[in-house]
Amino acid sequence: MNNNQQEQLFTELTPEEGAVIEGGAWLYLYKATAINAGADFGWHNGDDVYARINGDKTKKTNDVDSGETANFYKWKQFSGTASISLFDDDTWPNNDDYLGGFTVNSNPTNGYVTKRISGGGSTYDVTYIVFA
Repeated sequence: MNNNQQEQLFTELTPEEGAVIEGGAWLYLYKATAINAGADFGWHNGDDVYARINGDKTKKTNDVDSGETANFYKWKQFSGTASISLFDDDTWPNNDDYLGGFTVNSNPTNGYVTKRISGGGSTYDVTYIVFA
């Protein structure tokens, strides 16, 4: 096999193939749909949603109301397990509201999975996929 063939072999990997070679898995956090967005009160009461995957923070989606969706489109490589937690961003001096969370393992999900979480007065359906 010449160098060009080897280069092509290792540059055209799918995320699933890369995870196998690296010895880990990939999590794709797709979205969270608000079933009940109730963490904030008042006239401007939509949740300001962000996620943490093993501690790494995603971008925030402002003013998510019931029935609306926060899109994350976030890839994260991990080994063993990955912890996914959602929060409602609050301004100082208030602490951010914990909206719920769960843990996934490195087994492939064979398609998207939706998990319902609740916390801080809100309920969300979180959609993700795991490649290994």
